[in-house]
Amino acid sequence: MIAINEKRLVDTFLDLVKISSPSWKELPVIEYIEKSTAFPGVEAMRYPCGASFNLLVRVEGTRKGAPVLFSCHTDTVKPCENVRPLLKGGKITSDGTTVLGGDDKAAVAVFVETIRALKEGDASFGPMEFLFSCAEELGLHGVKGFDFSVLKSRLAFVFDSGGDIGKIILKAPYHMSYGVTVKGKPAHAGMEPEKGISAVRVLGEMISAIPHGRIDRETTVNVGTVAGGRATNIVAELAEMAMEARSIDRKKLQNIDAKITGIIKAAAKKRGAKVKIAKTLEYSGFSLGKNDRVVKILAGAMESIGINPSYEVSGGGSDTNVINRAGIKAVNTSIGMRNVHTKKEYILIKDLVLAARLVRAIAERV
Repeated sequence: MIAINEKRLVDTFLDLVKISSPSWKELPVIEYIEKSTAFPGVEAMRYPCGASFNLLVRVEGTRKGAPVLFSCHTDTVKPCENVRPLLKGGKITSDGTTVLGGDDKAAVAVFVETIRALKEGDASFGPMEFLFSCAEELGLHGVKGFDFSVLKSRLAFVFDSGGDIGKIILKAPYHMSYGVTVKGKPAHAGMEPEKGISAVRVLGEMISAIPHGRIDRETTVNVGTVAGGRATNIVAELAEMAMEARSIDRKKLQNIDAKITGIIKAAAKKRGAKVKIAKTLEYSGFSLGKNDRVVKILAGAMESIGINPSYEVSGGGSDTNVINRAGIKAVNTSIGMRNVHTKKEYILIKDLVLAARLVRAIAERV
């Protein structure tokens, strides 16, 4: 059996969260991983991506078999400068002035400890690949920029979800983002407003008509930012909004996209304004079943260490979406982080240890 060093695991996590690593500035964390996993039979390779790197670590197995992939990301949201972790009563928090960075450094720590334990022990395990992606928090940029052809694995376990250990994400949505620019006609608002076309008014009519919030169990729409106009005495010539639509079901996303696009164009035409719509499919959704091999392996590993799996559908995306899109069956699971992206973020030491035991159990089963 692979022996997890609990004290070293906690110390590694504390080391990692103290390292500032906002998106695109993950190099110090990458260097820490490389140094901590420098063992015979372990190969660490950097792959340039934007202003940073994705890191792939390969571990030779003690037995033959098809390799599997473990994945997490190295960046954290801000504020992440001068993180001062506090350890009290089995709970790790920040001092309240920053995030903790458990998203996703808890997974980084667990993977580093797993690699150490694998190389120091005498357990039987197959070959493994560990992908540490960059710039995940800004829109999955690291994994989107990764060349998946270099991977040998066809199954992947992504540790990038919060809550109790044992959560298995079976489905996650397709995500479409929109940038909408309305061009009206300027005029003096007090002297001749009738000669103008208010882009702000047109945009407001669009927003009022667009379906908003939860459309159904699998679909959501949200207008996130709005801007426009130059002064109160000028009929606004330009107005902009950024919005998104998500759905677990691809056809539903296509349908709501067609409806949104139609509403935007009709509102502009009605008022004689011009409109530009920039659309981007940020990532594709995925849908797994309980009988998919990657899910059965994960659930079986959980049960082997006394965890009852819970199956969930996520409204958010992760590297898992992109990995599945690349043709590798990937499942996302919890690493135990809580209140992520806030200054009240924390993780329980028992969950950190349990996550490490789970990775160990997966390694021993594949």
